[in-house]
Amino acid sequence: MNATWRGTSPPPEGPAPGAPARFDQVLARARADNRAALATYLPAGYPNQAQSLRILHRLAGVTDVIELGWPFSEPTLDGPVIQRAGAQSLAGGFRVRHLLEIIRSLATSPASVLVMAYFPPLFKYGPSRA
Repeated sequence: MNATWRGTSPPPEGPAPGAPARFDQVLARARADNRAALATYLPAGYPNQAQSLRILHRLAGVTDVIELGWPFSEPTLDGPVIQRAGAQSLAGGFRVRHLLEIIRSLATSPASVLVMAYFPPLFKYGPSRA
């Protein structure tokens, strides 16, 4: 892989202190370092709310991208492991407010946070509220 930046402007140096890490900046940083970006996935609230938050904050220090799963009661496209993890999260009392709290708590981390979700729960919650 060629480490030369091919954009029309200099590569982003990363987010300003206290600003969320943008996905494109995280990828540009990995590209500038001549390495692949590391992405990790965890369903929000798994295995429980407190442990999920601890795990995600530890991941934020060692990964480039955190894919945060929005647990859903009908995850037809997920495999059995993610289905069980999401069901455990929901059974433990996961609510959308927990997802939003997690996102806010990770806002200043160097990792970019992406929410992976099915449309029905987002539609039910209301896209304008999210």
